[in-house]
Amino acid sequence: MTEPRNPALEKMLLDVPVPVEVVLGEVRISLEELMAMSPGEIVALDRQTQEPVDIYVSGRLMARGRLVVSNGELGVTLSEIVDARPAA
Repeated sequence: MTEPRNPALEKMLLDVPVPVEVVLGEVRISLEELMAMSPGEIVALDRQTQEPVDIYVSGRLMARGRLVVSNGELGVTLSEIVDARPAA
């Protein structure tokens, strides 16, 4: 049975800020290596630039996407919504 709609509650929930992270890749380096780095030095990640990026909402993987540049701004286009719920 579905709950009756509450437009005021829906509008209020849509205004709640949530953290969104886009993960390009990962690398593990020691603090010593990090401190020895110079400006402009490159850190190689574990993914290629053409691979999808992971999109986390409030710490949970929710989607994957592709990096895009539009009007000089870096962005992400969604390509997949991830359903992390266990199968029933």
